[in-house]
Amino acid sequence: MSLLLAAILATSLGTSIDQIIATPPFDHAVWGIEVEDEAGSVLYAHDAHVLMIPASNRKLFSAATDVNCLGLDARLSTELWLDHHIDGDDVILRGGGDPSFASDRHESPGVAPFVAALRARGVRHVHDVIADVSLFSDRVTVPGSWKVGNLPADYSAPVDALAYDENVFAGESVPDAALFAAQQLREALVMGRIGVDGAVKLNTAPRVWPAFVTSVKSPMLFQLLTTVLKNSHNLYAEMLFKRSSSTGSYADSEDLERRFATDEARVDPAEFRFVDGSGLAPDDLVTPAAVVKVLRWMNAPERRGNWWLILAQPGSEGTLHNRLPDLAGRMIGKTGSLNGVNALSGIVRGSDGKYRYFSIILNHHLANTRDALHALDAIAEEIAKF
Repeated sequence: MSLLLAAILATSLGTSIDQIIATPPFDHAVWGIEVEDEAGSVLYAHDAHVLMIPASNRKLFSAATDVNCLGLDARLSTELWLDHHIDGDDVILRGGGDPSFASDRHESPGVAPFVAALRARGVRHVHDVIADVSLFSDRVTVPGSWKVGNLPADYSAPVDALAYDENVFAGESVPDAALFAAQQLREALVMGRIGVDGAVKLNTAPRVWPAFVTSVKSPMLFQLLTTVLKNSHNLYAEMLFKRSSSTGSYADSEDLERRFATDEARVDPAEFRFVDGSGLAPDDLVTPAAVVKVLRWMNAPERRGNWWLILAQPGSEGTLHNRLPDLAGRMIGKTGSLNGVNALSGIVRGSDGKYRYFSIILNHHLANTRDALHALDAIAEEIAKF
C-alpha cells in the first residue's frame, strides 16, 4: 500500500469514527480510542493516552499475567487430607485456587472423589471438616474497591483459595466461599454414610497436614482462561490472578503484573492502575494505548494461535456471540460493561489480510447499553474496512 493511499484511508477512518463519537448522546461522554496497524503506525487516536475505566477490558492484563506466571498447561489442585488426633480424624479440604471446582461449566466432579477415596480407605467416621484456604495469604475475599451495590450478585462472588460451584447459591453469591465448600463436603460425607460429629471450620495459617488422601485437578489454565475472556467471568479472573503469585495476595500479584506489563508488553507504567483482577472495580484505570500494547503481545507469532482460541470471537461462544457477525473468523476481542462504561478492544484482520489493533473505551455516558454497544461495534466495523 502506498503512503498516499494509506493516508487517504486513515483520513477516511478518522472521519467515520469522529462522526460516530460525536453523535448524541455520546457527544457528552468521554471516549478513549487507539487504532494501530500491523507495523505499529497509529491510524486513529482520540485521547488514547488518557486513563479510562476499562470494566472487563482489565481482564486482558490479568489473563496475560496468569499465563506469564503459571503457563498455559498449569492445572490447579483441590486436595483432601486427614489429620489424626485424640478426638478422631479431621478431614481437610485444601484449596489450590481452582475456580472451576464443583462447577458444571468445566464438568468438575466436585467432592465425589473425596468421599469415594475415604470409603476406600475404610473411613466411616470423621470429626471436623476443615476448609484450608491458607494458599491465599492476604485474606482479602472481597476487594475493597468493589461497589457495595454490586454485592451479593452472582458476578461479585467472594474470592478465596477454595471455590464450590462458582461460589453461587440460589442466584446469589455465598457469604463465605471456604465454609460453603466445606459444608458441601460435610453433606456429601453424610450422604456417603461417613459420620461427622464435629464442626465445619476454617484454617488460614499455612501448615503441613499429616496424611494426603487424594486431589481433584482443574482443567488446564488454557481452558480456564476461556471462561475469563470469552465469558468475562469475574470469579475466575480474580482467583486466577491471585493464584499467579506464590503468596496468593493481591499485592504480590499486582507486582508481578506490573513487571510483566512494563518489561514484556512494554506498557508505560503511568498508563495503568488496577485494584482488582476482573475490572468490576470502578477504580481500575488504563489507557487505550496500553491495552493495544497487551493485544500486540498476545498476537506475537509465538503466542497468536493460543490467544485466538482463548479470546471471544464474533459468532462464537462468549460475549461477542451476537455481535459483529460480519467479522466472524477475522476478529478476536474483549468486551467490558459497567454502569456508564462500555469497552471493546481487539485484533481484526483488515481487508488486506494484515492485523489491526484497537481499543475503544467509552466512559461517563447516559445511553442504554444497546445503543452504546451499537456505537462501539460501528467503530470496529469501520476499522475492519481499512
